[in-house]
Amino acid sequence: MKKGNRLPERLYALAMWAVSAVFALFLVGLGGLVINDLPRKAGHIAYEPVYPAEMIQRQATLRDERAAIAAERQIDDVALEAAQSATRNAREGFQTWLETRKATTDPRQDTELLARTAALERLQQAEHEVTRKIEALDQRRRAYDTSKAKLTSDREGVEEAYRPVFQRAVLRAQLRVFVIRLAFTLPLLLLATWLVMRKRQSQYWPLYRGFVLASLYAFFVELVPYLPSYGGYIRYGVGALLTVLVCVVLIRNMQSYLARRRAAEAESEKERRQRVDRAQAYAKLDRKTCPDCDRPLVLVDRQDTNFCVHCGLTLYEHCGVCQTRNIAFNRFCMSCGSEDIGHAEDRTSGPSAVPVL
Repeated sequence: MKKGNRLPERLYALAMWAVSAVFALFLVGLGGLVINDLPRKAGHIAYEPVYPAEMIQRQATLRDERAAIAAERQIDDVALEAAQSATRNAREGFQTWLETRKATTDPRQDTELLARTAALERLQQAEHEVTRKIEALDQRRRAYDTSKAKLTSDREGVEEAYRPVFQRAVLRAQLRVFVIRLAFTLPLLLLATWLVMRKRQSQYWPLYRGFVLASLYAFFVELVPYLPSYGGYIRYGVGALLTVLVCVVLIRNMQSYLARRRAAEAESEKERRQRVDRAQAYAKLDRKTCPDCDRPLVLVDRQDTNFCVHCGLTLYEHCGVCQTRNIAFNRFCMSCGSEDIGHAEDRTSGPSAVPVL
């Protein structure tokens, strides 16, 4: 903040910065909503490889086969458990009966022995049949696993062939999204550049400044993170181009500044002093810098520095009334209030202060 400005001017500058910040905040929010909605119009790329009809039919057949094997296996497991339980119970009953038969040694029980043995064999045969059915199902399951592995391999081949096509589609979609975002943000950035170059002295500059801040945010925050995956080329290319442009602008500005300084130094001290802004002069003197040539002031102990040793600009003068040493850019003496400070003939006309005796 310039020290020479009045308090209302400083407050006004702060208020205008606040207006710029608030305006930029609302524009950023509005622009963010618009930019976030833009990619939805570009479409979403789904991963949908096209499988042959024969492969789809094989997949459906294998799915039905898996369901049938699972259902039959569940039934046969229940049947095997029941057959094993029946055989186990019959075997235990037969063993008990044999113990009784050995104890009684009754030859009339030989017929029953044969009948019990035949019944036990039938139960064991039923158990064996269920076991063979389960083994057959296991064989079908192994064949199903082989067919499924073959189908999976074929699907992977189709997907491997489709993957480059999908990647190209994704890149096209990303580029389309980037172009849409760029078409929205680039004009804002160009307009902001024009405002900075042409409208900095406008009375509506605080609003323009808020627009510039919002445009910079939209370009460098909303746009850059959505560069395509191959956007490194764009990012570094744009960075290199911007670096070149900034370098050219800086070089031209410095050359223009040096040319202006050479032209200014050819002018008289009076003309140069009248051209210096009072508020800027106060700020530069506070930083020990010449208000005209911007070179550092040469200060010597116990000796007043009244002139710039580089360009000869008058820095301090004595009041023509009270002889108090004043900054040469003061309009009135800080001691007696007189307007007669050094080069009084160079000041703008106005009422002179009455010396205080």
